[in-house]
Amino acid sequence: MKSMNTELNPLPFEKVSIIEAKLVLDGVDMMPKTEVKRWEFFRRQEDRKDHDLCELTYQWFAKLPANEKPWDLARYFPRITNELARSWDRPAACMRYLEQLLLDNRGSRQGFPMSVAREIMTLQHYFNQAVFSSASRPQGSSHH
Repeated sequence: MKSMNTELNPLPFEKVSIIEAKLVLDGVDMMPKTEVKRWEFFRRQEDRKDHDLCELTYQWFAKLPANEKPWDLARYFPRITNELARSWDRPAACMRYLEQLLLDNRGSRQGFPMSVAREIMTLQHYFNQAVFSSASRPQGSSHH
């Protein structure tokens, strides 16, 4: 029987704060080294809610027809998807927001990836159809 190497090599470790350890567990590779970057880092951490879809957004998404669901928009631009869900029941605000997403009124936007731009245009078309078809229905009649 072969003898196993019984020599144990110590594991290297580095003392870190609880916050740093939590950040590593949350998938953040490394804390920035300078104070300015540190502030930006923590500000970004507070804005993590911008990276998550809200409960309202999940409900809105579930109500959309399968071919109208903006999968890439929700995946890559959750803050925008959340805003769309919040404004969906306010026609004027939602129409304005959809238009603003597609127009470069500042002259400096890079634009969305093609798949996301297509999803926004599809949503805009669907929204306009839904708004105008419900507006043309007689009051008191429900179409569900």
